[in-house]
Amino acid sequence: MKFKAALLGFVLLTSGCIPAVKLNEELNKRITDSFDETKVLSVNFVTTRRSNPVTAPNCDSATYGFLTDIGVHYGECALNIPAKHSIGDVTWDNSQDRNSFFQLLGKRDNSEEEFFAKIKANPFEEILIFVHGFNVNFDEAVVRAGQIRYDLKFPGEVILYSWPAGSEAGVLNQLMVRSVYDSNFNEARLNRVPFGNFLGKVEKLGKKIHLVVHSMGHQVVLPAIASEVRNGRKKFLDQLILNAPDFDKAEFGLITKQLLDSSNRITLYCSPGDNALVASQKVNGGNRAGMCYKFEGIDVINVNEVDSPVLGIGGLGHGYYSSRPILTDIYQVLLGISVEKRLFIRKSGANNGENWVLRK
Repeated sequence: MKFKAALLGFVLLTSGCIPAVKLNEELNKRITDSFDETKVLSVNFVTTRRSNPVTAPNCDSATYGFLTDIGVHYGECALNIPAKHSIGDVTWDNSQDRNSFFQLLGKRDNSEEEFFAKIKANPFEEILIFVHGFNVNFDEAVVRAGQIRYDLKFPGEVILYSWPAGSEAGVLNQLMVRSVYDSNFNEARLNRVPFGNFLGKVEKLGKKIHLVVHSMGHQVVLPAIASEVRNGRKKFLDQLILNAPDFDKAEFGLITKQLLDSSNRITLYCSPGDNALVASQKVNGGNRAGMCYKFEGIDVINVNEVDSPVLGIGGLGHGYYSSRPILTDIYQVLLGISVEKRLFIRKSGANNGENWVLRK
């Protein structure tokens, strides 16, 4: 009810029917934690990664690896989030100052019943699910999920769905990239049914569900959503937020209707200069949805203008989903604000691939 009141306040304010102070009151009620100090957050996780019982107390890639397990694992990771971190930076080191570095502090396993009981017990009526992309180890996924919750000041439960992405090597060389890509791609496809089952269990909690996806994670999420709609489920998501979809453009077009039937709104952040998607296009032989193409009914937003060069090449490139400009816009998306009324958004040209552009 708080969210609906805040959204109603915004609509009435923009129509001149409500004083600004009323809207401020509703927004202040939404932010129950200022998230302005170093704090330890509990990051909820659901993972199909194969577990190693020897390292069970830890939230790292040694505990949860790169292959799909027979069963699903539920739990929580204790994560120290430093107040001094730059938005998008997730450097972690347990031996350094906790006010400047993320720190992984341990893991607690849950049964399925315990896990969903905890999610339901949170009085806030919204849930944010995060699905990571290609070559992301478990520990990095946990830290990213925590960073997103902290920087969005999200008052509800955030759930990380971690499929078996990643690799043994800390840094990939060019010879390894294709092998790791193919392996991760196969694991993503194996996770479509488990992810659909997970979504069904979350829906039963009766809360508003926001779903944020990145990169190859769309290979897990989008077919699963389309399948659920074909099986008769409609509008089970509120905000579906797609970041740099590594998903074939033509295939995306074929399931667009199902995706629209699943959600109250879909926002797609794209970049024609995304080097990772350019490489994926060459590997897969087809254009990727995250390279900026219009899809009817979907807010397609080009983020190229907010790129800043890294080592002289690229820019925010493929990892922009956790950056300050994108999180600023996602915050407004979660409030339900229409795309044309959001800060730093402008219309794109009629002949361009996208509908909107995120301004500098």
